[in-house]
Amino acid sequence: MVRVLLVHYRVLYGPPRHRVLVDHLLRLRDPLARRKGVETLHLGIVETAGALERFFVASESAAVVPLPSFHGAEGFDCGLLLGREAAVGLVHHGREACASARPVETMGAVRTLPVGDGSRREGEA
Repeated sequence: MVRVLLVHYRVLYGPPRHRVLVDHLLRLRDPLARRKGVETLHLGIVETAGALERFFVASESAAVVPLPSFHGAEGFDCGLLLGREAAVGLVHHGREACASARPVETMGAVRTLPVGDGSRREGEA
């Protein structure tokens, strides 16, 4: 069996709006993340007011960009599948976005992220 080392980049644009995201980040944050010599989770937060969020999942071979739902107002259950060339560009973009964000490097730092009430922020559609 071939084991693939997944390196995860996650950039938060403002504090989490729901506790479930903080719980998810705590599950991802492996205290032994460097046991294979590579940091497997890079987490940062952009605190600049008005920074636009980006939503995508990408590897070196493909990417998915979520779209607002065609089935309801609140969901993101549709997306575009992109090929290798676009995926490589998105991987690079994700690394750059994470590098320019304030690092959130410990489980304690994840636990202390402020959590909103889940309501819409001013100006959101």
